[in-house]
Amino acid sequence: MKLKGFHTVMGADEPFQATHADREVNRIASAPELVQWTSPSGVRLDLHLPATVYPPREDTNLLISALGPHHLRQGSSWLEIGCGSGVVSWWAATNGCRVTACDINPLAVATTRGLLAQHGLSARVHEGGPGPAVDGGLDQWGGEQLYDTVVWNTPYLSSNVLEAGALGPMEEAALTDTDDQGLVPRLLELIATGRLLNERGTAFVTVSSRGIGLDAQAVAWRHGLAMRSVASTEFGDGETLQVLAIWRPYVGSPLVSLPSTTSTNDEVLQHATRPGASVRAGHQSAGRGRRGRHWETTPGALLASWLVGSGPSVEHGTLDQLRVGEGLIRLVRSWSGSGIDDVVLKWPNDVWLRSSSGILAKGGGVLFEALSRGDRHRVALGIGLNTRTQDDGWCGVDGLGLDVPLDDLHQAVHAMVASLFERVEGLPKHDTDLDHLCAAVVAGASAFKGVFYRNKAVRVVGVDADGFLLLQDHPSSVSNPDDMTWSVVQDGVEDVIT
Repeated sequence: MKLKGFHTVMGADEPFQATHADREVNRIASAPELVQWTSPSGVRLDLHLPATVYPPREDTNLLISALGPHHLRQGSSWLEIGCGSGVVSWWAATNGCRVTACDINPLAVATTRGLLAQHGLSARVHEGGPGPAVDGGLDQWGGEQLYDTVVWNTPYLSSNVLEAGALGPMEEAALTDTDDQGLVPRLLELIATGRLLNERGTAFVTVSSRGIGLDAQAVAWRHGLAMRSVASTEFGDGETLQVLAIWRPYVGSPLVSLPSTTSTNDEVLQHATRPGASVRAGHQSAGRGRRGRHWETTPGALLASWLVGSGPSVEHGTLDQLRVGEGLIRLVRSWSGSGIDDVVLKWPNDVWLRSSSGILAKGGGVLFEALSRGDRHRVALGIGLNTRTQDDGWCGVDGLGLDVPLDDLHQAVHAMVASLFERVEGLPKHDTDLDHLCAAVVAGASAFKGVFYRNKAVRVVGVDADGFLLLQDHPSSVSNPDDMTWSVVQDGVEDVIT
């Protein structure tokens, strides 16, 4: 990303030595820079910005583009973290929002206050923001109030840019994430513990592929929060910026735990009354896998289902299985710290795990089922994930060093399901990243000893828009999983599976 006003190397000294402090003082004393910015409604602002105040750039415009009328409605409560030049808070205030803003740069605080006053707008603008030190005190910058909308164009440069002394302290605060915990995880922790965001509120954060990127989603799920990409842009150098929306998943929909049931999918299809309602069971007497095959119940496994569709027209397909499977493997990798060869997606609906002894075996699966009554249709999503490795060849997440209470695992998967399927007012539906799914399927196939189509060895190269398998030098996609077989090596013997 091209950074206007980004200053080059200060010297060979370590960052923030006395010479750097002198330079920073000189920059603060320098004349403000005139920056022009045009709002989405066509209003042009002439901004006179001190050198250390972050000006509106592509990321600012991307963040504003993700904010629709629902999040800019008259009288809604609004918090902008890291307000910089103040244009985002100005835009919210012009739409009638009750705005609170903050920044750890006192010159940004002054600039934002001045911009709002110049246009006859009122807002509370505080010095401070999320962080581990004094300025991280919530009472200083956000208070105990809960907001309908929280926005943050988070610093996205990695802290290694400081090694060459490229930034002064104020630039560091605006552009780099030097927080040991990470600024986005710190925000997620606040929201997960009931701070900042109303029960049905939404937060928006801008992240870069060079920073936390989409890894933020798995971190959000682990906090029990839903997260979805709602806007993105790519630069010529390969960097991608995304705006991620954060919310509490399926508010009001119950998560029920039963000692035993015939099938969690049946429970949801027959009895669930709200989208996102979930049933977990300690044991299933008639659990099913693909094509009605019996799903083995292993001790301590997550066996849960969700009502993800209800209405006159509800569809599900192979692509949905892949979306859920890819989300599961990302969640497990993030939680366990495992690599891409240890948690893999086997097309179309299985999660395979590598045990502590190095054996790759099935550890989970995804199953959609539908029930129709007249012109009403209901769709249940069933997910099984083993937590314990078994002697009969089943792998569990414990083999990856992951020991998670079932309640926590259920909450995290619940958040992942909501990220994919919940309809949230003011947010677009989940947009499938086909390139991302293709990469997951190809990586999964490469973890097996061999992949075969109708008993002929093949190479998997991706999936099409329907989620069907693409094979090298094969004229059409493969839609029937029964045409495929996969081989693994266990105890020195190659075993072919379907």
